[in-house]
Amino acid sequence: MKKIICIGECSLNVVLGADGKPLGSMVGGRVINAAVLLAAKGFEVLVASESGTDPVGDIVTDFIKSSGTDVRSLDRFTEGTTTLNVFTPDKDGAYVVTRYENYPEECFDIIWPRIDEGDIVLFGGFYSIDGRVHSRLMRLLEYAAERKAVLVYLPGFAALREPRITRVMPAILENLELADMVVTRNEDLRLIFGVEDGRGCYEDHINLYCSSIVHLNEAAHRIDYYSGTEISSCDIVSASCSSMMWNAGVLAGIVASLAEQNLTADSLDAVSDTIRAKILAAAAGSAAFVAGSFSQHWQTMA
Repeated sequence: MKKIICIGECSLNVVLGADGKPLGSMVGGRVINAAVLLAAKGFEVLVASESGTDPVGDIVTDFIKSSGTDVRSLDRFTEGTTTLNVFTPDKDGAYVVTRYENYPEECFDIIWPRIDEGDIVLFGGFYSIDGRVHSRLMRLLEYAAERKAVLVYLPGFAALREPRITRVMPAILENLELADMVVTRNEDLRLIFGVEDGRGCYEDHINLYCSSIVHLNEAAHRIDYYSGTEISSCDIVSASCSSMMWNAGVLAGIVASLAEQNLTADSLDAVSDTIRAKILAAAAGSAAFVAGSFSQHWQTMA
């Protein structure tokens, strides 16, 4: 079976109640949580990232390892601390994020994983466009493309970390050029391209770089798969657990389907109706599984 290499930021999210008392904590990031879900399903999964040797880094790393995920390409740095995101409710009940970040100057100093033809590389979020990481990450992604791996990209932007999208747009476009499949959400499209319409964004922006896009429309509880002039859609259950874990469930389903069908970078250029339907069904099924059976487990990790 092909390997799945997941590249994303390792962090810990702590949620506080209105009284300031902690409600729970969980490892942050769609990519990392998708890796854990895939490993739990029996896939050979490797995480390429970094976390500190501090107690928070131990919590994050132990959580990843507990699923059977390979952490040989997870750099445990000694200078600095693992990122902590604290969620506090405002007067309207919406959560505000305070980020505590202390990375060392030497970043993404990982042992490169072995990448073979047909392996799947899942990467994205702000981590993949962060100026301190991007140049080193690009070298790894270019190597993966040369090895004919399937590159799945999740565009993401965080105004909290970089208020001007123009400063990171070149990195986003470089990622899109390398991607064989792009997985988007309404919020991603709004922040990056200023639109929320999946089809319009695909035709005006993403199709210039990548012909295969899966768009998660959370508001409409639907997933759309655009491929050239073709489109397939599938209804999906609404999230009954944390939105991040629900999204991780969708990603895990998509990647699992790519692996199980032995799809290659070349085959994603012209995807049949049958293959699109299988990918969408796998994504919907995985999201429903996370939102149901694992809801409480994933929300309260402390």
